[in-house]
Amino acid sequence: MGIFALLATAQTKVLRRTDVKEAEQIAISNRYPGSPDQVSTGEIHAKLRSVIAASMPKNPRTGMSLLIQVYINRQGAADYVLFDLENVIRYNKDSLVHILADSLAEEFAGWNLKAKPAAAFGFMTFHTIGKQVMPREFRKGDSSIVQLQDALTFVDTLKIKRLFLNQLELKEVPEVIYRFPNLEELYLGKNELQEANFDMSRLPRLQQLHMQGNQLTNESLKISENKSLTVVNLNENNFTDIPDAVKNCRRTTGLWLGGNLLGKLSSKSFKNLKQVTDLNFYKSSVTVLPKGIRKMKNLQVLDLYYNQLTALPTSIIRLRKLTHLAISNNELTVLPKKINKLKNVHTLYAHHNHLSKLPDRIVKMQKLQILDLGYNWFTNFPPQLTAFANLQELDLSSNNFTDFPTQLLSIKKLDKLYLRGNPFATENAATKYGEQLGLLKSKNIEVFY
Repeated sequence: MGIFALLATAQTKVLRRTDVKEAEQIAISNRYPGSPDQVSTGEIHAKLRSVIAASMPKNPRTGMSLLIQVYINRQGAADYVLFDLENVIRYNKDSLVHILADSLAEEFAGWNLKAKPAAAFGFMTFHTIGKQVMPREFRKGDSSIVQLQDALTFVDTLKIKRLFLNQLELKEVPEVIYRFPNLEELYLGKNELQEANFDMSRLPRLQQLHMQGNQLTNESLKISENKSLTVVNLNENNFTDIPDAVKNCRRTTGLWLGGNLLGKLSSKSFKNLKQVTDLNFYKSSVTVLPKGIRKMKNLQVLDLYYNQLTALPTSIIRLRKLTHLAISNNELTVLPKKINKLKNVHTLYAHHNHLSKLPDRIVKMQKLQILDLGYNWFTNFPPQLTAFANLQELDLSSNNFTDFPTQLLSIKKLDKLYLRGNPFATENAATKYGEQLGLLKSKNIEVFY
C-alpha cells in the first residue's frame, strides 16, 4: 500500500507524505500542538543529519531535496516521521526512498530527547542534498553581461549596468566586478562563495546585490559603508543573525535572509535598520521573534513563512506602516490582541497554524483585502469576519467546520471564497447547501468548495 511502518522494537511510524491523505496529515498535526525549544531542535537536526549521511548519496552532482516532519510525544520519542524526497535525477528514486525509510526507522527506534517536552509537538525541516542543477537565470540586454569571460574582455565598461555571474561555481568574488563603475545590479547567487568583501567606493551606483545560495556567514561578509544599495539578497546562506555588513548599507529597503538558520536573533539584531521596508525571514528556523522588531518603523512587508513561531511579540503592533504580513506555516495559537494597530495591513497570510479564534479588535483592520486562515483549527466561524467591508479574498480551507457557516452570507463584499477541505464540504455539498451557495454566487462571489 506504499506506507512504510518500518518499526522493530519502537513505535515510530515512517511514512511518505505522498502516501498519507491530506486529512490524515492534518489529523496527525492536530495531535501535536506544542512547539520545540532550541535544544530539542538541535537534537532533532543532529539525528536527521546522521540519517542523511547514512542513507543519501555523497555530494550528488544533480542535487535532490528532502522535506521531513517529525512528531514527538510527551515522553520525547518520535511517533511519526513523514518525508518527501524530490528532484531525484540519475538515481533510482524508489530505491533511495526505501533506504531512507529504513534509516529513519533505525535511527529513531528507541530514541528519546534528553529532556521530556512540555507538550507533544511537530517539527519540520527542509534539506538540499548535493548540487541543485538549475538553468542559469539572467536577463540579456545591451547593458548586461552574463559570462565571466565577457566581463574580462568587454571594452565599453561604462555602458554596463547589470552583471550576471550567478551559477558559475565561483569560489571567490571576481575582481572584474570593479571594471564597471556604473553597475546597478550584481548577481552572484548560487555559487560556492565562503567569503565576500565589497568595496562600495568602487561601485558607487550599485543598487542591488544578490548573493543567495552561497556559504557566507556573519563573519565572512563585508560590505563597506554606502548609500546606494537598496536590495541585499542573502537568502540560503549560513547566517545565524542579521549580519553587521548590511548595517553599513544606509539606504537598503529590501533585506532578504530566508533559508538561513537564524538562531541568534536578538533585539539588538534590528538596530540601525529603520530604513528597511521589506524583510524576509522565510524558512529560517525562527522560534522566537525578538521584540526589537519594533525598531523597524518603516517596515511594510514582513515574511515569516515556515518558521516555528508559537506567538508573535506584542511589539509587532508598533509596525504601523506594515501592509503585508505573512505568518503562515508556523505554530501560532493566537494573534496579538491589539492587532488592529496594524491598520494599514491589507494582506494577511496566516494559513497552516493552530488558530481557533480571532482577537475582537481585528474588526478594525478595515483595509484588509486578502485574509488566508486556511489549515487552522477553527471549529466555530469567527464572527469578526463579517465586519470587513473591503475584503476581496477569504480562505477558510481545511478547518473543522462541520456545517456550512451561514454567517458567510453577511459578508458584504467578497470576490473569492475558499472552503475546501472542511468536514461539511463533501461531494454532496452542492446539493445540501445549494441555497446558501447560490446566495453567495448571486453576489458575484466565486466559491471554491
